[in-house]
Amino acid sequence: MEIAAQIFGIFAMLSLFIIYQQKSRKKIIIAKLSADICWVAHYLCLGGIAGIIPNMVGIFRELVFINRKDKAWANKLVWPIVFIAINFGLGMTTFHSFYNILPIAASAFVTVSLWIDNPKLTKIITTPACIAFMIYDFYVKSYIGMINESISIVSIIIFFIKERKKPNEK
Repeated sequence: MEIAAQIFGIFAMLSLFIIYQQKSRKKIIIAKLSADICWVAHYLCLGGIAGIIPNMVGIFRELVFINRKDKAWANKLVWPIVFIAINFGLGMTTFHSFYNILPIAASAFVTVSLWIDNPKLTKIITTPACIAFMIYDFYVKSYIGMINESISIVSIIIFFIKERKKPNEK
């Protein structure tokens, strides 16, 4: 199971690295959907139930959010509220320690960051989620998760460095 967990974690990590290099909201959400599917399998193999919950809810969240531009039903403000509430509700049922709250809180940040239509702000809001998941990954011994969160933060920094250099190049 440990090897399977690491393989799923690597695929999730690659999907997330792609997110932070995207400029379109739709591409960010598609990459996040792919990552969430892999993270569910990863945490399932590790027995990290608190890590499974926000990623499982995230799969449904991305399926709704990806339709925001095309479908009126998906563009209702109630959706992020519903997904945050579901995460917290499920998280409370599996509560064992402070560490179990971290992925649930991180998911609230991610939900808001994916709802807004501002890829730069999405990356900024995602940073506290990365930190919370890094702490949780340490707790459940998800080494690939810790590496992923570190790379995600570095990737976000690289994006902003590249963006900052653009005005000077003109």
